[in-house]
Amino acid sequence: MMAEASSHHCPNCSAPVEVPLGEVEVFCDYCDSQLRFIPGAEELEVVRTREEMKYRERVAVEKQILRNKLHHEEMNRWRETAAKVAIAAVPLVGRTAGRALFGAALRKGGGCGIGCLAVLGGLIAAVLALL
Repeated sequence: MMAEASSHHCPNCSAPVEVPLGEVEVFCDYCDSQLRFIPGAEELEVVRTREEMKYRERVAVEKQILRNKLHHEEMNRWRETAAKVAIAAVPLVGRTAGRALFGAALRKGGGCGIGCLAVLGGLIAAVLALL
């Protein structure tokens, strides 16, 4: 494993100079000379690997954000569908049950999606059994 910084000496004053990994230009702390270094192949590989890891991490974060956004949009579509079904079922299940289903469909987190439709289906089946 390579060190995080390499030690060199300033060509002007011979002071020790620490060059951080991946850096090609530093200033001498003693004589303020600008020093340029050509990184070795091994150092370039380490820097390249780090940049690839950072890129992969950014891509993974962006993918997760898109997944969360898609999930949120799907849940909103389910709520809309459940609300429409609840409104359409008002004549069959009555006003009070229809309002309860509509409220459950619009609530975030609970009573949305397939669960709301299952309750609605059960109520419709019960009404049809009575007829």
